Amino acid sequence: MRPSVSVILVSYRSRAVLGPCLESLATCELRVPLEVIVVDNDSQDGTVQWLEREHPSVRVIANPHNRGFASAVNQGLAVAEAEHMLLLNPDSLVDAAGLDRLIATLDSDLSCAVVAPQLLDEDGTPARSCGRFPTLWTLACEHLWLSRLFPRARWAAGYKYAGTPLETLDEVGWASGAALLIPRRALRLVGPLDAGFFMYMEEVDWCLRAHQAGFRVRYVHDAVFTHTGQHASKGSEGRTYLHNLRSRVRYFRKHHGPFAAAVAKLILGVSLVAKWVSVRLGARGAEASAVYVRGLEAVWAA
Repeated sequence: MRPSVSVILVSYRSRAVLGPCLESLATCELRVPLEVIVVDNDSQDGTVQWLEREHPSVRVIANPHNRGFASAVNQGLAVAEAEHMLLLNPDSLVDAAGLDRLIATLDSDLSCAVVAPQLLDEDGTPARSCGRFPTLWTLACEHLWLSRLFPRARWAAGYKYAGTPLETLDEVGWASGAALLIPRRALRLVGPLDAGFFMYMEEVDWCLRAHQAGFRVRYVHDAVFTHTGQHASKGSEGRTYLHNLRSRVRYFRKHHGPFAAAVAKLILGVSLVAKWVSVRLGARGAEASAVYVRGLEAVWAA
């Protein structure tokens, strides 16, 4: 039977969380025919061997090195057979009824390029997992602490719809790549993820390209998944932080030009210097502040 949904998981040292994720997908498969594809970015933790032994129905693509999130997703998209593709983080749990709602929404609205569920944190707290497209102002508010000082003010924290109840959201700018359901019809027109983003901002870029192609992005608040959060980055926070900074500069250069990229670098640079000073004056000292020095180097070179 041809699958209705191809689930694409990118694994990087994710063996501990893959088991519960695959169990939740097995429950969904009782209602929806699924194809599960795991692209492993050279985890070196036995993930590939464990999948081949314990989950032989899962299609595994084993990369000899870490190709980054966007590139690995594209590998999965290239071999997916279903008309709907679910991009899913391995530290997520999929609710079968929620997946049904996403599919129904996508099938009933041909203007949609993607639908996204509401994501709950480990403790059941709804996450702000969608937002408006970033501007230099929202970048400044986020990195110069205005969004923290005024968390409910739209002018300061509107990037992720601060002050707007999640249950009232429908069409949004972008949604988190932790869980996105994409129809093949949109993928054909918008194209794959931009592999120039190693990780971070690739879903924002894709959603913007979808909007530019005439599609919509919808947030389905009554389709609820659990996302335990950033498992793959644990133990490598410094490297992922640098990727995050580089990706933000790249996004502004790609969509707003070199002047906007230069201003983004300035904003990020001011933020990093302030953090460096704060840490140096605190108890953690030079060792903890080193990541901000590397951040400045990454931003400058981006």
